[in-house]
Amino acid sequence: GRLLDQMGNLQRQVLRPNGLTFSGLAEREVAVLRLVAEGYDTAEIAVELSYSERTIKNIVHDLTNRLQLRNRSHAVAYAVRNGLI
Repeated sequence: GRLLDQMGNLQRQVLRPNGLTFSGLAEREVAVLRLVAEGYDTAEIAVELSYSERTIKNIVHDLTNRLQLRNRSHAVAYAVRNGLI
C-alpha cells in the first residue's frame, strides 16, 4: 500500500506536471499512438488533437527514433505489447 501511495505521489508531483507518464511517454505521444492504432492518418490526427500536421509528424518521428522503431506500425505494435495503449 505504501508503495502505491509513493507511486501516486510521483505521478502527481513529478511526472504529470512535466507531461510524462510512468511509460516515459508524454501524454500527447500516447494520444498520437492511440489514434495511429485506430487507423487515423496524419491529417486526421492533427485535426483531432488540434495540432499541425508537422507537429504530428515530429511526434511520430521522435517516438520512432527514441524507441528505435522502424515505422508507425512498429510503434503501435510496441505500444500494445508494452501496455502503453
